[in-house]
Amino acid sequence: MVKVTFRPWEEVIIHESIQYTLNELIHLVSLGVQPGALAPPLNWAEGVVFIQGTMPPTEDVIRENLKGIMHWNVVRWALMPNFQNIVVVKETNVRIPIVDVRANEILSEVAKSLRKIAKQK
Repeated sequence: MVKVTFRPWEEVIIHESIQYTLNELIHLVSLGVQPGALAPPLNWAEGVVFIQGTMPPTEDVIRENLKGIMHWNVVRWALMPNFQNIVVVKETNVRIPIVDVRANEILSEVAKSLRKIAKQK
């Protein structure tokens, strides 16, 4: 019999947080995407939409990961009070999927933390 162990992350360290307006973030995510195409998805929870960048898997980062510590080099985010499953950029018809990640405890906690430091733009 194989032992299965669930060991959730204990900590998320965000090295850089960049807040945008919703329009700025949508524009940023749509850059370089062919007109009419699908852009990379954004995460949404707790009134915040965001996309994160992870650290490269160096020996130090892997060592931290094994201790339950996740490092994100950057989180780009904006306030988005209401969930919608897709945003369409009118000028280019680029579609950006929005994924409701409220069921993920870690991503929900990240969103709550971002909302606490939000500046109204």
